[in-house]
Amino acid sequence: MNKETYYQVHDSPKVAILQVLKKASYINCEPVRNFLDKKFNEGQRSFIVDFANCTSVDSTFLGILVRLALNLRNSDDAGKLVLVNLTGRNLETVKNLGIDKIAEVSSFSTKDFKDLESLNKKVQTESASSDTIYEAHKTLMNLNEKNLRMFCDVVSFLEQETDSTK
Repeated sequence: MNKETYYQVHDSPKVAILQVLKKASYINCEPVRNFLDKKFNEGQRSFIVDFANCTSVDSTFLGILVRLALNLRNSDDAGKLVLVNLTGRNLETVKNLGIDKIAEVSSFSTKDFKDLESLNKKVQTESASSDTIYEAHKTLMNLNEKNLRMFCDVVSFLEQETDSTK
């Protein structure tokens, strides 16, 4: 197993920060989903995702972020997801999918957070389960009409795969 680090986190009572290093994809995003779910369930309502060192993102990773943003929006406690240092194709993808409508897009440095640590170092390359991939794409699909058209085939395929294994 490749032990390369793809994500670093800073976790405090005030904010959870996730720095994306290199590529963020279905191949390595399961630890991210687990971390974000755990922090949200523990009551964290302030999240920052830093893309300064991110070379690319895929729809599964973005679907995980959309799910968090929607959970924050629907929670009784005020919360927010801030996506920082998005540039180029990553920024374009976030805007094209409408994610900028439910998460704040900003630019600032997270380098002041010195105590960043690798996220689940032992499972950095843990692939997303088919359930995670399905949920991420279903979430993106439900965000807007354009995404519905874009991801309906992926969701249908995953539903057929699930049905055939039952």
